[in-house]
Amino acid sequence: MYNSKIFLLIPLFLINSIASSNADSGQKCSNTSSLVGFESNFTMVRHQLRGHLKILDGCSFQVTGFDMLSGLSDVVFWGAVSLNFSDLTSGFPISGQRLNQTAYKNASFSAQLLPDITWDQINVLSIWDNASTSDFGHVTLPQNGSNSVSDSVHTVFDNCKNLSDNYRVRWNLNVEENWIEIGLEAAAPTTYYMAFGWANPNRTKELMSEADVTVASFTEEGRPFVDDFYITAYSECKLSSKDRTAIGVCPDVVYENSKNGMMVPNTWWVYGHRRDGDFLTMFRKPLISTDKKYDLPVYPNEDMTVIWALGLMKPPNENGSHFLPQFHGGPEKFAYGYLVLNVSEKEDDCFGPLDADDNEDQELIIADTDVHLVVTTGEVLHYPNPPSPSKVLYVNNKEAPVLRVERGVPVKFLVQAGHDVALYITSDSLGGNATLRNATETIYSGGPEAKEL
Repeated sequence: MYNSKIFLLIPLFLINSIASSNADSGQKCSNTSSLVGFESNFTMVRHQLRGHLKILDGCSFQVTGFDMLSGLSDVVFWGAVSLNFSDLTSGFPISGQRLNQTAYKNASFSAQLLPDITWDQINVLSIWDNASTSDFGHVTLPQNGSNSVSDSVHTVFDNCKNLSDNYRVRWNLNVEENWIEIGLEAAAPTTYYMAFGWANPNRTKELMSEADVTVASFTEEGRPFVDDFYITAYSECKLSSKDRTAIGVCPDVVYENSKNGMMVPNTWWVYGHRRDGDFLTMFRKPLISTDKKYDLPVYPNEDMTVIWALGLMKPPNENGSHFLPQFHGGPEKFAYGYLVLNVSEKEDDCFGPLDADDNEDQELIIADTDVHLVVTTGEVLHYPNPPSPSKVLYVNNKEAPVLRVERGVPVKFLVQAGHDVALYITSDSLGGNATLRNATETIYSGGPEAKEL
């Protein structure tokens, strides 16, 4: 039986003083470990964590460019055998340093391993929140003398530019291989789109007209995607009633489908996630595209005008099979804008993580005595406190929601999760029998030891 987590959340935020290393400065470190000199970026899991790890010697390491949201009281450096759910949750502290600062913004610091910890005990170095038993971010260390690890880090880019207070563009450039990787990041709802692209260099006004843009959003199932768009008019995409040709802000494929059925998208989705109320998607497109009709060339060493927008995304309906951006509305530099950008020049004015107004980002279900709560299982998409099992519980088709109940009001569950799933309510945020981790829990419902709330 696998572990499943259902719990009631009561947010308690403690702001501690700035963390400082309490490592034993008298500890003597050797340089015999094969990991000395190893470097890697952290993989973001929660709390908008970014940073770069370097192992300095046999018992110390350095973290640079470190970002993490505030509101934490017991965050530590954590070691584990693997990223497997049971291995990570049964890991161990590796340093005496606490990361309890109110917020980290491009911070740099060094830390030492505890006296009884060595690098050969650590396969995964995690930044771990003890209060919620959550992995905020991690680095997988190489094994058997290898100099690299297979995990790709899609949240760290070479360049970053603020487009507005809640919207950023990040990018990596590879001129030799003729591509640019772009990461769009915004503190916005899942019903929004992020648009970014290049204006036609021949235009001096109405810069969005004849622009080549990529639009990113979420499907109704919560999956990120991108699509290649070309703008022919300042309107939502529509088909002419006369000859059925497309006009407006339309996917490239719509223009060709309206004529001869050609498929012409030249943008490839690489990675996407939603964390802490922020949406990040990464895609790759050619600098010089084979599509000369709807894609504009990106000259890496030239100043070029780029455009961007944020707004509501309209899902497909009976009249169309594409997700289509709606008019962004709002003032310039808030919902839309433009700027001159040279992608070959180093750019980084993104100081600290984006902090969304609703960074818990969980669905809320209010229990009603007359309505059953339908419990099923499904894949992990936006789990609130990772790590998680391979499958997790859904309530009324919502992944691991916050459940609001009223004392004295009966709650009815209709369990359709299969015979191998146990549903119970516990004080332990991980679930799955806390005694297996040498921990204690109080079971409130769903077992012979249940205690009244």
